[in-house]
Amino acid sequence: MDPFSPSPLHQAAIFSVFVVPLLFYGALYHLFAIPSNLRHLPSVPLLPLLRSYLSREPDDVRIKRLIMPFADDLSEGVVVVWAMGKWMVHILDSKLFMQVSGNMVDFPKQRPAKDSMFCRFMGDSNIVWTNGEAWKKQSHIMRQAFSLPLPIELFTTLAENVFQVIETTSSAADSHSHTVCWSDLAQRFALDAVGTSIIGHNFDSIRTRSEFVSDYNQMMHDIAQPLYLIAPLLERVVPRKKVIWRMDRLIRGFEELLEAKRSDPGDDIMTAMLKHPDLSPTQLRDNMASLFLAGHDTTSGAMSTLIYHLAVHPKIQEAARDEVIEILGPTADPFAPQLSPQSMPYLNACVREALRINPPADYITPRISHMDATLGNYYIPALTPLVCNTYAVHHNKATWGDPEIFRPERFLHGQGAEPWVPFSSGPRQCLAYNFALYELRTLAAMLLRRYDWVLPEDSIHASGLRNAFSPFALALPIDLSITFTRRSYPEA
Repeated sequence: MDPFSPSPLHQAAIFSVFVVPLLFYGALYHLFAIPSNLRHLPSVPLLPLLRSYLSREPDDVRIKRLIMPFADDLSEGVVVVWAMGKWMVHILDSKLFMQVSGNMVDFPKQRPAKDSMFCRFMGDSNIVWTNGEAWKKQSHIMRQAFSLPLPIELFTTLAENVFQVIETTSSAADSHSHTVCWSDLAQRFALDAVGTSIIGHNFDSIRTRSEFVSDYNQMMHDIAQPLYLIAPLLERVVPRKKVIWRMDRLIRGFEELLEAKRSDPGDDIMTAMLKHPDLSPTQLRDNMASLFLAGHDTTSGAMSTLIYHLAVHPKIQEAARDEVIEILGPTADPFAPQLSPQSMPYLNACVREALRINPPADYITPRISHMDATLGNYYIPALTPLVCNTYAVHHNKATWGDPEIFRPERFLHGQGAEPWVPFSSGPRQCLAYNFALYELRTLAAMLLRRYDWVLPEDSIHASGLRNAFSPFALALPIDLSITFTRRSYPEA
């Protein structure tokens, strides 16, 4: 044995001191380094992004703080951002947004990773993720389903259920005023609307506590673990068994609702889709999950945003109320023509401004460049993930001037047509956008006619609307309480 050769123990020590750290550094570099083919593009520094995720900073705050300076101060149309375990190119310019969202051939949807929680819940065979002929088939079927008459009567009934909850909530200060957690109540309203009219099941969650929605909310809370959002590969290394169990139980719930719907059809969207034999059970289930997420969370977030801004802008609230009472009168149930944008232009402008200032989803599902492409002055290599950033487009100072100000007048007299993209744009625009807008206008009109409302004095939103940390880029105001006061009308 060579006396100058290191012993096996020394070799192991050398390996652990020098080689293991190098391997670890190499793995981190491979995971977090910007790909060489994207280094010519502007990029957000990694460490501030990681700190943002680890501190559970909401998407809108992160975008405003770390991404918007590229658009407002540097006039950049794109920026490279680390998200969901990879570097993606965020589209900040409205024209580039339209170019990407309007071209399904060169920029198809990017399918989610099979082991991601998003894919586990929504599946990968729904209208959100499919491309080509599969998307065309599902799109045609869903367009037919959403051509059913708008359920204004249902929205009105659900609004009256909301009134019951508001007015049975005690308030020590004033027997005529009632303070409720509006973000919770809006979510329950949205669940009953999507449950009854789209899924075909009455959860009755406004008046009762639904185990289904409790499971769903707990699942969404559990998914939003920052480390797993930063490095999704942890789902394979350290699977979250309790989260998976709760999610699988929800998925089984969707499957049971589908089976019940087969034997008890109705006038809802899923019944219409069940009539098409071309859709497999998996496609039906995945579409039910995606419609639930879209109709439940995005709509409730929009409702909370609208009611918040009317609360903190009493003159705007009064102007909207005057229009509603002029069109509907004090007590009559509304009909679809009365709730149209033409009949209530100011209320419609308030809804559109709420969707602009706090869009239900801060960015749309990722696209991918099919081949090398040019976006404006930017070269985009093939297979680059692209994210159309709705929040950035809606808050660009060059476009809106004062994007942080709630000003419905932007959308009056033909103004504000573009680039308003809360439902995306192009052929893959959300098919339920008209449904959602009528749902928002109906509830808002009913509330305006019955109540005045303000923020409570101790509101956490007193200095500005605060969203929750969301795993799916959803804008969901958190713990938003509102004080409603019943209005009185002179007797005829």
